[in-house]
Amino acid sequence: MRIPITDLVDRPGATREVTATLTRGEVDAPASDWGPADQALDGPIGVDLRLEMLVDGLLVRGRLAFATSLPCGRCLTDVDADHNVAVSELYIDPRRLDPDAEEVEAGYEILPEGVIDLVAMFRDAIVATIPLRTLCHADCRGLCPVCGADRNVSGCGHGETTGVDPRWAPLQDLSLPPG
Repeated sequence: MRIPITDLVDRPGATREVTATLTRGEVDAPASDWGPADQALDGPIGVDLRLEMLVDGLLVRGRLAFATSLPCGRCLTDVDADHNVAVSELYIDPRRLDPDAEEVEAGYEILPEGVIDLVAMFRDAIVATIPLRTLCHADCRGLCPVCGADRNVSGCGHGETTGVDPRWAPLQDLSLPPG
């Protein structure tokens, strides 16, 4: 999502509010850049931002609202969640940089044509919000390793597996010297 900011450039203190609802397709970044968030996003992304021009660049602050749907890490049931994430990034004006300064992080600068591209900021905020492992509830019992039944829904009769896997059973008879 690119936003023209020519009305704000070279006007420190100037502000603008941006409110939008975007589909995943409108946030034009390759799926490979999104990692697990590409499959997790479930619905539109609500954007509510305030753009404020500073001497060194443009401060973008606000909130992103979106929903995710991820499989439970134990029973594979879909877990739906709503997220409301605060974002804050400074888009550097490259004309103000010292020639000896380090490069600006890719995606966080005002482009020469007087626009900012918010895709990298959206992606970073959303990807950082997606949990590494999702559980439908803390005491999820998971799937039965014998028949694959969801233990949260019904008992399959196999009980809890506490025995040794038969493939590893011969190792119990192995005697090792101490030390």
